[in-house]
Amino acid sequence: MTDTGNPEYPEAHMPLGVGAIVGETFSIFFKKIHLVLLLGFIPALIEVIVNNYTVAQSFDDIGTASFDNTAFYSGVIVSALITLLAYAVTTAVIIQFAYDAKLGRAARIGSYFSAAVVNLPAIAVLSVATTILYFIGLVFLIVPGIWIYAVFSVIVPAIVIDRAGFGAMGRSATLTKNYRWPIIGALILMGLCIVLVVMVVTFAFAAAFGFSGIADPTASLGPWAFFEAALNAIAYGWLSITIALIFARLKEIKEGVSVSDLVDVFK
Repeated sequence: MTDTGNPEYPEAHMPLGVGAIVGETFSIFFKKIHLVLLLGFIPALIEVIVNNYTVAQSFDDIGTASFDNTAFYSGVIVSALITLLAYAVTTAVIIQFAYDAKLGRAARIGSYFSAAVVNLPAIAVLSVATTILYFIGLVFLIVPGIWIYAVFSVIVPAIVIDRAGFGAMGRSATLTKNYRWPIIGALILMGLCIVLVVMVVTFAFAAAFGFSGIADPTASLGPWAFFEAALNAIAYGWLSITIALIFARLKEIKEGVSVSDLVDVFK
């Protein structure tokens, strides 16, 4: 481990380094995009199929005699939970992968999923809790919602790497303190990059293979479903790498912990 300076104020005058985080995110993502797709594809495909079958088809029945109000809202809730879990699991897996990739180590796919499954209860419960808080903040005012997201942005790595369990909300709040605006800046920048790439790739795919099926729920297992799952895997993976690097930087600043130390935790 390295000394970070004054133990009472270890982060004093030490920037988060948004530019370095963004640059390294791009480097890891584009060098290892095939593994990012592999790690995130199955959770993303499950999400796409569930969304198409539970929500998209139900929308077609609105206003008809066959519309079931209870079933519709139940489907929406189930779909939202599946989406949230797909993102949380992908984040837990790719965060571990990002550290190995940063250090030039071989991927250990089995170990990544094993750690994600072991910590799934805490990941699931806290992901739901923080998402509710995030959306409440967005409903009342956008800025508090974004701020809440920054406060709890490193919950998943806190669970998987720090073994914080159900105490990860407090752990994330502690680590992100004094760095929430830079975190927001890094995540917004990555979000814009993801949206731009998804739009360009979607348009290119649609132009090459036709636009039919984009919003067709009956195409749940067709080419568009697999394409959408791939896009989601890329988006989740890209953002997860950013979160992994933010977490690593915060640990370095506040606790003098190196990336190699983080990797040693989940060997």
